[in-house]
Amino acid sequence: MGITIVLNGKKEDAKAEMSVSELLAAKNIKPEVVTVEINDSILEKQKYSGTILQESDRIEFVYYMGGGVFESAGKFSG
Repeated sequence: MGITIVLNGKKEDAKAEMSVSELLAAKNIKPEVVTVEINDSILEKQKYSGTILQESDRIEFVYYMGGGVFESAGKFSG
């Protein structure tokens, strides 16, 4: 039997007893490139494998983007 979670604002089914690490793997997301927030709290990366998703958990994947600087003419310099 599965559970329902809210992932990035959308309801989604997940398997029961699924860890955050397993969710990332199922979504083909490398843990190094994302920060995971559960129920408005940031989860430390070393806790991903030991944190089991619960019914109605609100999960956000936050990605950090690198970039350059926009020049005054609107051109991107990266």
